[in-house]
Amino acid sequence: MLARMKIKLPLATLAAVAVAAVASTPSASAHRSGCHPKRECPSDHATYKWRGKLCVKPTSDKRNSSFKTKIRYAGLTYYCK
Repeated sequence: MLARMKIKLPLATLAAVAVAAVASTPSASAHRSGCHPKRECPSDHATYKWRGKLCVKPTSDKRNSSFKTKIRYAGLTYYCK
């Protein structure tokens, strides 16, 4: 008999669960831009050269002591070599 019972949740509860799920999903990147595929801005993880320089964002796991030149581009900081 329990198998036949339907559980009905109020619409507001379902909406709250959906909002919580979306809000708790971590974003892949704080910086998403169409400039990366075109290579018109510095790379976040040294995956391509920009204006002849290899760059990383400050929090990149690719950053090491060889990235000495600090630049600002579109309000963001990068380290390049």
